[in-house]
Parts: sequence; C-alpha cells; structure tokens
Amino acid sequence: MGDGERPRVVIVGAGFGGLTCARRLDGAPVDVLLIDRHNYHLFTPLLYQVATALLNPSDVAYPLRTVFRRSRNVRFRQAEVVGVDRERRRVRTATGEEIPYDRLVLATGSVDNYFGNEEVAREAIGLKTLEQAVRLRNHVLACLEQASVEADREERRRLLTFVVVGGGPTGVEYAGALSELLRLVAGRDYPDLARGEARVLLVEGRPHLLPGFAPRLGRYAERALGRRGVEVRTGVQVASADPGSVRLADGTVVASRTIVWSAGVRPDDPLGHDAPRRRSRRLEVDQDLRLAGAAAIFAIGDAAGAVPSGPELPMLSPPAMQAARHVARTIRDEVSGRRRDRVFRYVDKGTMATVGRGAAVAELQGLHIAGFVAWLAWIFVHVYYLIGFRNRILALGSWGLNYVRFDRPIRIILQAQPDPVAERVAGRSR
Repeated sequence: MGDGERPRVVIVGAGFGGLTCARRLDGAPVDVLLIDRHNYHLFTPLLYQVATALLNPSDVAYPLRTVFRRSRNVRFRQAEVVGVDRERRRVRTATGEEIPYDRLVLATGSVDNYFGNEEVAREAIGLKTLEQAVRLRNHVLACLEQASVEADREERRRLLTFVVVGGGPTGVEYAGALSELLRLVAGRDYPDLARGEARVLLVEGRPHLLPGFAPRLGRYAERALGRRGVEVRTGVQVASADPGSVRLADGTVVASRTIVWSAGVRPDDPLGHDAPRRRSRRLEVDQDLRLAGAAAIFAIGDAAGAVPSGPELPMLSPPAMQAARHVARTIRDEVSGRRRDRVFRYVDKGTMATVGRGAAVAELQGLHIAGFVAWLAWIFVHVYYLIGFRNRILALGSWGLNYVRFDRPIRIILQAQPDPVAERVAGRSR
C-alpha cells in the first residue's frame, strides 16, 4: 500500500460470512473487493425447496452487484480464486489474474464430503449449490415421467424409490418436502402412478435424526416424517452405489435410480496443503480469527475452525455471520489506528429445521419447540434473513399458497446448454 492509498480488503466467497463482512465494511475507509465464482448470493437453507418444486431459483438468490449498487467502496468481481501467495499478498484466479490485497478474508464455505467413497460420489446428487438443486428437481420429475410409461415393474420401482443420505437438517427437510411433492403429483399429474408406489428412504448413520438437536426433537422429526410416508433408517451407513441400486452397510440393497447426499461437507479454500489446519481440515485460526502465522489473512465460516483450544464451530450460517461481523470490526479498528484486543466468542442463538408442512423443530437458547409453533418461527426467521424484498414476498406467498392449496407450481424440467462465455467468467474453463 503506497502513500495516500487506502487499504485494500479482498473477500473471497459471497456466502453468509463473506457478504456480511462486505456489508459491514461498506462505508469504511478501505477499498473492498468481493470475489465469488457466482454473481449472486445464495440463501442455502432454502435450496431444498428449489429441488422440490416449491420455489424458483431466483427466489433464493440475489445479485451481488445489486446489493452494493450504491456503495462507494465495495466492488464485486465474478471469478474463481485458485491460489494465494501469502508472501506477495496476491490472490490468483482461474484465469491467471493476480489481485493484490492488504487484508484477505477467506469465506469460501464448504463442499460435499463423500469420505473417500468414490462410488457414492459418482452416483449421488448433492444439495449445496443452485445448479445441484435444479438438477435434482429435473431428475426427480424426469423419474416420474419415465415411471409413468415404464412397463417393466422392477425398473418402475427403481425410478420411484428415492434414497436420501444424511439425517441432519438438510436431509430431514428435503425428505419431508420430497414426500409431500410425491403425494401431491402421484395420481393427479400422473394418473398412471399410485401414491403408494413412490418410496422415500432417509438413511442416517448415527442413532437418531438431527444429531445436533436434543434427542426428543430428533424423535419428533422421525415421527413427523413417518406420518408423511418417509421410511427412516438410523444407525446404518451407505456402503456403495451404482446407477441402479444403493447398498447399505448392513447388507441391505435398495433398488433406486436416485441417491441424494446430505451426509457431510468439508471445507473449501484455495490455500492448499501447506496451510495450518485442524483435524477436520478446516483452517486453523487464532482468537482473532486470523490464519495462524499470517496476520493479514482472516478465515471465517465453514472454511475455518474454532479459536485455539475451543470446540469446532458448527458449519452453519450464524457462526459465519458472527465471525464476519467480528472481522469487519477488527479491520475497521486497525485502519483507524485503534488497537483493541478482540477475542471472538460465538453466541449460539439456536437452530431450527422444518420437517414438512406445518411441522418443524427449534432449539432457541435452551428452549425446545416442536410442531406448528416451531414452523411459524422457522418461517419468520427465514423470511427475515432472505436478501431482497421481492424474494421475501415471493417466498412467503409460495409458502402461503402451498399451505392453503397444497400446490408446488414449479414442476418444470429445464436444462440449459453450457455457455462458453459464462463458464469462462466463472473460471470453469481453463
């Protein structure tokens, strides 16, 4: 940084952590560059509703350039960061561009973790990105289309059996919503399919669903899913998969054309193997959320572990947003010449998950809630945190219509052809 120049802050990743940090630095005496491979912020908690035909993709995504349209010091660039030169303080993009920084915030999030099971990785469809959600919607609807004209009974059974792996919030929410979608369309949109033909199987390796919640809430979720026709298998893992079946660790073979993966994620960052990491492979940071041994680099959200000697923070949006606010305050203090010893402390305000229409579970600072009241609380929280007035209104309207009319209107199979310019901008072509 030369004389008269303002410090340059580069934020990599525009998820909950990166976006929150950029917004908190809006108006600060720094120049901020927010980089992401997508040109939108994705509200990941509602991805499963895109995958189950309740919401449009645009309802859960918001253009990043629109967020900072009036900002004087925050700019956005669509690119994929593939490396960091810590000595020269440069980030390198997939196109070979080098971008200088004075302070770097890594908020790169996470990707699906298949724990080395390559067979499952080849066959499973994840639920971490907007592309995956649209693909999953296309896949499920295509299975229904094919099953409605399939003469072979065994193949029809495969097409109508859907295996969801992972009994955390994402798996529980998707399994419940998928079951409701199948109950809606079978016999109505597809008169050749009986409601009883479709099968949703939720597999969880631990003893009960929603391991991060109180056991009673996990039991409630299992009962609520059962009432919606979802089969729940706990205490068993997926061993292997091929295009026509899923094999469980206890030897059970499930004939299915669909395996949905929500059983684990791993950190995603561009630092490579030489960066200090915890056993979970998340980046090791100090009590100020700086990368160990690199004072100019902060790491937040799924990419970063907890402070030294502390427990791992959950890979959820609230810890990422709290960490982002802490880092933004620290940067503001430093560039203003204020030296304050800030120690990041995560305050757990609670977690929640919906099981289906009118049913949810919530843990709010020691208070355990299940049922309709928890579902209303879930709606309020998610509408509040959605970016954009339009998205809030459309999501709320879709939920209201679905509750009154039991309808999921986005039942279209839509596949876009790859565009070379769009892929080059996103860094997907080398």
